[in-house]
Amino acid sequence: MNFKFYVLLILPYFWAINAMHAQNNKQKDSILLRSFFVVLEKKYEIKFSYNDKLIKNKYVHNSLVKLPLAKILDKIAVSFKLKFEKITERYITVTKSEKLFHVCGKIFDLKDKKKIQGASVVSLNRSKGVISNQNGFFKLSNLNENDKIEISFIGYDSKVLIVNEKLAKGCLSVGLSESTTLLEEVLVSDYMVGGIDKKTDGSLVISPKKLGTVSGLTEPDILQSVQLLPGINSPDETASGLFIRGGTPEQNLILFDGIKMYNSSHFFGMISAFNPYIVDKVKVFKSGASAEYGNHTSGVIDIETNKEIPESINGGFGVNMTHFDAFVNLPISKKIGISLSGRRSFTDVFKTNTFNRLSKKVFQNSIISINESAGSEFYDSKNDFYFFDVNSKLTYKPSSKDVITFNYLLVRNKLNYLFKTKNSKRYITEDDLQINNSGVRAMWERNIGSSSVLRTNFYSSTYDLNYEYIGAFDYGSPYIQKALKTNVINDLGFKSVFEKKVNEKSSFLTGYEFSNNSICYNIERSLKSAVSSTKYKIADSGNNNSHALFFNYGYNNYKKTIVNLGVRTNYFTLSNKVYFAPRVYFQQQLFPNFSFKTSFEFKQQNIGRLLEVHTSDFGLENEVWLLIDNEELPILRNKQYTFGTIYKANGLTFDIDYYRKYSKGVTSATKATEGNIRGFYQGTGKVDGVDVLLKKTINNYNTWVTYSYSKSRYIFDEVNKGKFFPTNFDTTNSFLWAHNLNLGNFSFSLAWVWKTGTPYSPVKRLENNGNLVFGDLNSKRLPPYHKMDLSSSYSFNFDKNKKWTGKIGFSLLNLYDRTNYLRRSYYSVWDGFRYTVKEREQVSLGMTPNLVLRIFIK
Repeated sequence: MNFKFYVLLILPYFWAINAMHAQNNKQKDSILLRSFFVVLEKKYEIKFSYNDKLIKNKYVHNSLVKLPLAKILDKIAVSFKLKFEKITERYITVTKSEKLFHVCGKIFDLKDKKKIQGASVVSLNRSKGVISNQNGFFKLSNLNENDKIEISFIGYDSKVLIVNEKLAKGCLSVGLSESTTLLEEVLVSDYMVGGIDKKTDGSLVISPKKLGTVSGLTEPDILQSVQLLPGINSPDETASGLFIRGGTPEQNLILFDGIKMYNSSHFFGMISAFNPYIVDKVKVFKSGASAEYGNHTSGVIDIETNKEIPESINGGFGVNMTHFDAFVNLPISKKIGISLSGRRSFTDVFKTNTFNRLSKKVFQNSIISINESAGSEFYDSKNDFYFFDVNSKLTYKPSSKDVITFNYLLVRNKLNYLFKTKNSKRYITEDDLQINNSGVRAMWERNIGSSSVLRTNFYSSTYDLNYEYIGAFDYGSPYIQKALKTNVINDLGFKSVFEKKVNEKSSFLTGYEFSNNSICYNIERSLKSAVSSTKYKIADSGNNNSHALFFNYGYNNYKKTIVNLGVRTNYFTLSNKVYFAPRVYFQQQLFPNFSFKTSFEFKQQNIGRLLEVHTSDFGLENEVWLLIDNEELPILRNKQYTFGTIYKANGLTFDIDYYRKYSKGVTSATKATEGNIRGFYQGTGKVDGVDVLLKKTINNYNTWVTYSYSKSRYIFDEVNKGKFFPTNFDTTNSFLWAHNLNLGNFSFSLAWVWKTGTPYSPVKRLENNGNLVFGDLNSKRLPPYHKMDLSSSYSFNFDKNKKWTGKIGFSLLNLYDRTNYLRRSYYSVWDGFRYTVKEREQVSLGMTPNLVLRIFIK
């Protein structure tokens, strides 16, 4: 035997001895996987479920126990081709995994294509994740098939991807869309029609740019669109006369880009004061509003314009039968953009049939309609009316984390009415009315890290009403009569809000708000003749500082359990008192498509709007805004409880709410009691109601039914024998059946509305001095209200690239021209011999057509 033979003979023995030594060391530093699972179960209070054969004779190194649980499971899964799946917070199943996947990609902003650094990429099944780098790149390894990956970043809508072979091939490009708040996840999309969504915080969000054709409207009027929602009613057929679950219009909080609006309409309520083509979304709360909103006791309407910087110049213009408008979005640079818009009526130059029909409704029972009934044979009249609004917004993004915006808004309505005898100066009267609402805002929004945002907001809002009347009369003894009314609000505010996303299910916001309200009104009347003169003046002014701290917590367990808890403390310096305002919204999924919901809120308001009778003979704008000091006028307080359910499946949506509201501090000097009560009294209010929505979608056809039951009533100890009575605008039953159909470029909408008639007080007797004695207040009702509205539109392109697009629209309000009675009241008249009772009625808008032509430039 040679040397090589001996080496080959002995070498296997050395190998065997070395292997045995290595095996002994391995068993010394390792632990059976079964035993290791027991260690993990005790340490992390979890429980593994597995088949014993799956882990038999498998060892892991003891040092693994020092790693976080997610990394431990990841290493075990790779080493032994196992799959861990979290069933609950405690239980984890262990199964065999045939193949592991690796997913990588780049994350970017869908709008400006910028890379997103710091985005969170998490495997929901494995509780492991990574953060995208400065190039937006991420890589997540050792994933099982059908694992769910969630990609999220503060201020953006999250995306969930399902792991499979196709997803793992190559690197992904993942675009995220910006969202505006951390608590705004969609619960029900296309809630009624395209462009209306229900959010998980209980709000309803209208997106005018996505809104389908609305019956009776040629354009998506903001406040008219809000009236589509169940529980929101306008008994006087105006856009701004919104009664949200029985609350009066002045109790609503209306914000336009954070600016408080005290006049939200044109043409005495008939048209919204907001250009819908610059509005990004309208957020509506009927109950359970976030604690961020204060100083109101009814609904919230939060209107926001777009804050994106456009990539190129875009805009549009259009004209309908009452006004024309234009808007443009200009990119100054990659970091600065400007938005400009304006609307103006042309009715002071050219009066259309639509304007004449609107005027007939608006001016009925006013001095204008009374004078017009005198005829044109002996009298001349001139009615000049116009409205306009302008809005500008500058958006500056100095970094990927910061957005700074500046806003300016002006809304104006002006009416000048002249009436005189022909060819003489025996009778000349002139009424001049001007209403302005202007505002500015500066806001800074900063993303802090990947899960927090800070918003700081400064605003100033000014409301200015000025009415002047002068009458010169000469019937042998000349005299001059004058009247003056002014009402001014200066509202200056600051608000800072911090939002934090705690984890995938929880988030909160907290902040501070300060506002200074300075309100004054002045009412004067005078009479001057050759022999005597009289004059009186009523004026008041006040100033109040409001301080508020608020906190809101949100929990959303993948829409199964939704909780929003809020609390707000309000301190009003004028009343020198602190008020506590809690809010709660809760929703629980009981079955896969069926959920229960409830809410509670308690609110206060120290700004009100009361009737004044000194200029009421004009017949328009006979209310004044004023501060409430809790002495002569009580702070208005409101509680609301809501219970309901929601079901959504297979294109069917069913949503029902029952609510009850209690109000304290209501007074008899409001439109809710106008014409019924002489004197000033304080009382309470109560509303019981039910809101129902039933909607069905079949391909490109939507139909929905809304029904609202609302029983709104007041009680004053000194009035109506101390019994409850319905408010003037109580509409007990309201029913709407709507249809929407899209056929290519054509869109059609049809709706039928039926409502209970509003109440009125019958006259019991007429006394010799002309005083009317009424029976039980609002114990009678007008005939039921009903009408049908129709709208249609056609969209078209001017070129193949769709840079220029257009729309033609037609609408018809009150299709069968029904005369609906909106209000009824009585007054006495002396005919020279005796007093007689006269009836005054307010009727609805008759059949009213409208046309629109719009051009959009992309």
